[in-house]
Amino acid sequence: MSNAKNARNANEQRIAELEQEVASLKSTIEENERTFRLTMARYVTAEVMGEIASSTNATIAGERREVTMMFTDLRNSTELSEQMEPEAYIRLLNHYLADMITIVDGWKGNILEFAGDAIVCVFGAPLENPDAAMDAIYSAVAMQRRMATVNEWNRSEGYPSVQMGIGIHTGEAIVGSIGSETRMKYDVIGRNMNLASRVEGFTKGGQILVTDETLSAAGDQVVVSAGGSMLVHPKGVHDPIRVHDVIGIGGLRIP
Repeated sequence: MSNAKNARNANEQRIAELEQEVASLKSTIEENERTFRLTMARYVTAEVMGEIASSTNATIAGERREVTMMFTDLRNSTELSEQMEPEAYIRLLNHYLADMITIVDGWKGNILEFAGDAIVCVFGAPLENPDAAMDAIYSAVAMQRRMATVNEWNRSEGYPSVQMGIGIHTGEAIVGSIGSETRMKYDVIGRNMNLASRVEGFTKGGQILVTDETLSAAGDQVVVSAGGSMLVHPKGVHDPIRVHDVIGIGGLRIP
């Protein structure tokens, strides 16, 4: 009887030890996952993280989809980088980018990359969004409005004021992850992505230019400046395209 009791006690103790080991392992896994997500959140949006977690999702694997692409760029940034001390320029740039990132995230945009001071964004991928064009324009208008606050901070720090141009285009593109097992990124590929970049190249500081396709997809809330539509001939495009100078959307206006 005593041997049976001892065996039972030993089993119960072993079970308790195993349960403790499982709880400790679970805690370690959860902590590692939190650390991973916090680290990855600095590089990809929550949408992309969700898509990565779903191994069967076709968007990460690659698909054709209509999306709205947005390119932004600071004017005269090369000259600024040469004139300012490196630490000061990086501080100015990071402060500007922090404000812009917050706005893009708020309007469901996915930042694909930073090319120096330029921001490359897509709306409508990896998650589909029927309001992608409208959200992109809302984001662009909010970004231009925020530049006044950005420049107030610049002046308070003894830095020069800066201006930004934004180009937006809507069209079909291939979306998905590209790279290798050791290095990968979510990206948008195709002539329409290139066209969005070309449109941004026609902007002046403080300006938002959108194509016919984006204007049509965004709806009638978009406000275009009087006489603000014009034909441009982007490099690599056979025929001229029409772009529109957006000054507002809904109740928002660019000052």
